[in-house]
Amino acid sequence: MREFYYKYLKWFGEENEYRDVIVSTRIRIARNVEDFVFPIQASNSQRKRFLNKLEWVYKNESSLNKYELLKLEKLPEIVQEALIEKHLISEDQLNSIVGAGLLVDKSGKLSVMINEEDHFRFQILSSGLNLKESWEKLLSLEEIFTEYFKFAFDNKLGYLTSCITNLGCGLRISFLVHLPGLTYSGRLRGFLRKIRSLKLLVRGLYGEKSKPVAGFYQIASKFSLGYKEEDMIEKMNSVAKKIVEEEREARKYFFNEQKRLAEDIIGRAYGILSNARYINSLETINLLSDIRFGVYLKMLDIPIKVLDLLMVITLPGHLQVRYGRQLSSDERDGVRADLLHMIFKNYKITQGGVI
Repeated sequence: MREFYYKYLKWFGEENEYRDVIVSTRIRIARNVEDFVFPIQASNSQRKRFLNKLEWVYKNESSLNKYELLKLEKLPEIVQEALIEKHLISEDQLNSIVGAGLLVDKSGKLSVMINEEDHFRFQILSSGLNLKESWEKLLSLEEIFTEYFKFAFDNKLGYLTSCITNLGCGLRISFLVHLPGLTYSGRLRGFLRKIRSLKLLVRGLYGEKSKPVAGFYQIASKFSLGYKEEDMIEKMNSVAKKIVEEEREARKYFFNEQKRLAEDIIGRAYGILSNARYINSLETINLLSDIRFGVYLKMLDIPIKVLDLLMVITLPGHLQVRYGRQLSSDERDGVRADLLHMIFKNYKITQGGVI
């Protein structure tokens, strides 16, 4: 069980020039198979039959030998929770867990949710912004399955999916962005209004139905019907670069206008994370957001990879996986504080950052 603590997080190590604002990018393709009832309408036996066929493909297709196939109903609850925290499975899969599965490579970068809303949810995760290369890798994964399955397709509607917003090419692109500059400078509301005017979805840190936390937002494409995949990738790539430009400008403005306040925000975050004896996950994410801001302002020299990993491995499911058992809320808050203290004692804060 404890092996799932760091497992599937190797893709966090990727570096690129936009990572200070674009925390991660996810590209997802929804597909259904002609010969099977859609998962949301299928009986348990039909869902199991589909998973069994997928398992046969997995065992007989040599190009999948670097992947692992997990049957979700056989996993402990805390492992299931950790997989949600890694953004590899969804709560919808756990709500209909019979026949639900996950096919994932050892880095966690490429994966396939099986029997979620659709038969297949092909997915690629990456740090920062690297849409074109990621799209090519995801297409290569999807192509493997076209040898074994005929995807449901209509000449007018495109790929048939359980949700109408995924009709067409079935493509969804989303960015997890960090916007402390826009938040602290008071420019956030106008910025989000501009993003929504582009017919994009603005969601919280954990996607649909979640609330924004600490300047973290998910910006996602809304519809795929009527779009060509290449056109959507170009559009979202352009949107991402504009987000980076506006956030960086807001950071400069805030730091130049309110340097002492910026130093106070970051200093307080460092002090609490370094010394707290109990700390919950929500406060942790808020404070890690401020520390991330401090790294950009050159007040701290902590690798962004470390901060991004801490946002995941300090979550409840991961802490319980680390200790191999269910933990009470107080126990989690205590061991979380110990972990953060152990990490932050290795780094020192400086005054008078530069931007």
